[in-house]
Amino acid sequence: MIDSAQSAQEPQASKAIFVARQPIFDAEEKVWAYELLFRKSGQAKTADVAEDDLATASVIADGFSLAFSGMDKSRKAFINFPQRLLLDDTVYALPKEICVVEVLETITPSPEMVTALRKLKTHGYVLALDDYVGQPGYEEIIALADIVKVDLLGMDAARLREVSAGLGKYGCRLLAEKVEDRATYDLARQLGFSLFQGFFFSRPETMTGSKVPTPVMAKMRLLRALSGEDYDVRELTKIISTDPSVSYRLLNFINSAAFSLRANIQSIGQALTLLGRQQIKQWFLAVIISDFDSSAKVQEAAYTSLQRARYLESMGKLLNSRQFPSETLFLLGLFSKLDVLLSQPMDKLLQNIPLNKDVEAALLSKPSSYWAWLSLVEDIEIGNWEDVFQFLDNRELDREASASNYSEAITWTQTLLRIKGGN
Repeated sequence: MIDSAQSAQEPQASKAIFVARQPIFDAEEKVWAYELLFRKSGQAKTADVAEDDLATASVIADGFSLAFSGMDKSRKAFINFPQRLLLDDTVYALPKEICVVEVLETITPSPEMVTALRKLKTHGYVLALDDYVGQPGYEEIIALADIVKVDLLGMDAARLREVSAGLGKYGCRLLAEKVEDRATYDLARQLGFSLFQGFFFSRPETMTGSKVPTPVMAKMRLLRALSGEDYDVRELTKIISTDPSVSYRLLNFINSAAFSLRANIQSIGQALTLLGRQQIKQWFLAVIISDFDSSAKVQEAAYTSLQRARYLESMGKLLNSRQFPSETLFLLGLFSKLDVLLSQPMDKLLQNIPLNKDVEAALLSKPSSYWAWLSLVEDIEIGNWEDVFQFLDNRELDREASASNYSEAITWTQTLLRIKGGN
């Protein structure tokens, strides 16, 4: 979470926050929970214990409702708790039905801590130990934990087998974090892990010789038509008007609270006039992206793509640079997970879409002027706040304005996807 420091001269009336949301999947590759990543920034460049306390307190007050507004309430939320907040009953501010108390590996496994965790268990909270790699001294906490998160990054197969075998006697559920490839994922499943988190779920396997299905090709043609600088508004209006589902969603979207209209819009013509050429294009692109597939993995990618697009667009407006037009940054975010959405290699997909060459290079993870923007949203999503701050500060972008834009992007995305689901 990013919460910009208040000016010494002019106190802020409200706080803007970042809450990154990272999915946790079960063995069927369905979203089982989310980890909420956050931080109180202030002027500090490193996180200390007091700062961690402020961060968690802030996310309890503000970030929890922000991240879960409009989302499936059956999903769990993993929230990191530093030592002090575990000891002073702060956890009880969150609902035990949703909150998973993630015990940081930096805590001291003292008798006082064990007593506090045992009390939480008695009150029905789910406990998870974070970043376990087999280190000694945590046996009593593991015995209490419902879930142990094992950090797989840099761990070889032999060590993973040793660590998982050692945990077997405790009867806790094993969560593999930082899973980066299929081989690691498969091995963890074989060793009894049932929950998974990491970049593997955002990077589909390359499927040699596969074909894009016909319905997807139709959507790709729409993406191609809309990705260029010029497109036929009349043709787009015709497409929307002849599709009852899309028409319904457009009218619901524009009549939603996001627009704060005094009177409801009653026709497609009215809606398109109000939105304007650029917003029509962006809304329709968003609808196409959100419709690709109903699987949990793909829908999570659609959510992330839409949120990235909206946030980057707003940051482009904030920067106001001809080098990085806001509409181009919107496309960068929107297409950043196209390979996941279509289960196809990114380079193959981009052959069919006319994009700025620097944007295309960024999407292919090649150096370009747009790569830093894509890295910005990725850093937010994994909680790499130091690099986020550096990006903003280097471009003289206000942290609080950036945080507000991110919060607005969450709301915008949730509004669009709720309308899709008919909620």
